[in-house]
Amino acid sequence: MSNTDAVKALIAAINFDQFSRIEALHDPDVTFWPFAGPAVLGSVSVQDWYREFLRDYADCTYTDEEYIEDGDVVAVRATLEAKGYDWRPSTQRVLDICEMRDGRVASRRLYAMLPNLEPGKEATAALTSARGYRGGSVSDTRKAAEALMAAVLAGDTDSATAHIAEKSVLLDNLFGSATGAGAIASDWTTRANPGLGSWQVTGTYCGAKDAVVETAVNTARPRRADWLRIVDGKVTVIETYWMLREIGVGPEARTRHLRRVIHPM
Repeated sequence: MSNTDAVKALIAAINFDQFSRIEALHDPDVTFWPFAGPAVLGSVSVQDWYREFLRDYADCTYTDEEYIEDGDVVAVRATLEAKGYDWRPSTQRVLDICEMRDGRVASRRLYAMLPNLEPGKEATAALTSARGYRGGSVSDTRKAAEALMAAVLAGDTDSATAHIAEKSVLLDNLFGSATGAGAIASDWTTRANPGLGSWQVTGTYCGAKDAVVETAVNTARPRRADWLRIVDGKVTVIETYWMLREIGVGPEARTRHLRRVIHPM
């Protein structure tokens, strides 16, 4: 079974609430960073975490999956469809990065956007066009992704702009989306900027036309991951995913209703 097949088996186990199977597909010493909370250590603890998570995300299903396999790493971009505590249906885009060892997940980072992203017409058109692109190669994709990140992290906006398509879009429903190469390049490192330290790349994983770039301030604390869609050697769509608790955002904070005491008349 390939690493991608193993990750697909894990997703199927999550979709069907198969907790023992979830545990079995993780290495006993796995470290799992979920977007909604602190790191989870060990496969037994991962199973316990999913018992609670799948209670809060009832009928949770991974949909619209896209995969990148690069060496021992499998990255999955997907949309979670679930029902919240009040049984209202919602969607949430996630980026699941699994480092594999002997057919099991040895390390895992689950990034997310806020629930219910609604891209506009321009973003939808750019996304549809990028997903339909038939060209590309792993080497060209890696070259484009690494060149962009080197320019962005060096603060060279002009050089970064040259690696982004003119009609491009950045999707981020936490700090706001952006359109156009100049706006995206200048805005990249200002989001969730720390008081101390600086951004650095902690991982780059590439497919034929898509790339995933992980960035953090402290390499031991995952913070941000971007899914880059590349057309003709230039980045066309950037989807930004966060470790929400790491940057101080409660995933449920904006979805809870205000509760009041109902006094008798």
